[in-house]
Amino acid sequence: MKKLDESLFFYDEAIKLIDLDNYEGAIKSIKKHIDSLESQDEIALAYLNCGFLNDKLGDNVSAMDDFSKAIFFESKIDIIKQRSKDISFSGRSNSRYKDGDYHGAIEDKRKAKKIRLLEIDKINELDNIKIDYKNILLGTFIKIDLEPKYNALIKGSKIRKSKYDLISDYKKMISENRKKEVINKLELISESKYKNGDYKGSIKAIRRAEKYY
Repeated sequence: MKKLDESLFFYDEAIKLIDLDNYEGAIKSIKKHIDSLESQDEIALAYLNCGFLNDKLGDNVSAMDDFSKAIFFESKIDIIKQRSKDISFSGRSNSRYKDGDYHGAIEDKRKAKKIRLLEIDKINELDNIKIDYKNILLGTFIKIDLEPKYNALIKGSKIRKSKYDLISDYKKMISENRKKEVINKLELISESKYKNGDYKGSIKAIRRAEKYY
């Protein structure tokens, strides 16, 4: 069995707190150990985890700050093997959207898409090889045994769906091809609205498209 990095033991505590919906406690557990982390990757991931947890708390300002720090440290790394850099941008996009910054939200979402396409093109990988934002939405890694640092990310970034989510119900009734058609149509609408300067309409169309994943 692979020995866990002892410097990351605090994620075990963070996961227990996340399971108890104690997101503030989980953030404190992670942040008090950030200074002990040595690699850019681990520092970025710590801030990424905190970003999603602050988002759950509704603290958009702190969430955006954490995602921005994750983006800064990730920019110093060429390729991250286990996860996509699109997660940080999509996370910040969500927080900016909730904070009413629709222009910033759509710009981050567009950057996230561009980054993911470049990653796939660069190493010719399949979409399910690493954790990316789409796989987070799909719950691809929920039942997979991950390292604590990524288990915390999956748990912390999980989006709670409304009991009365009409799109979720509709998805169960349509084919995969139909889902792709709807996603493509919404992405085209988003692009059209973006070119016309309707940033709110553009980001709303993209967020709606993501619900069909």
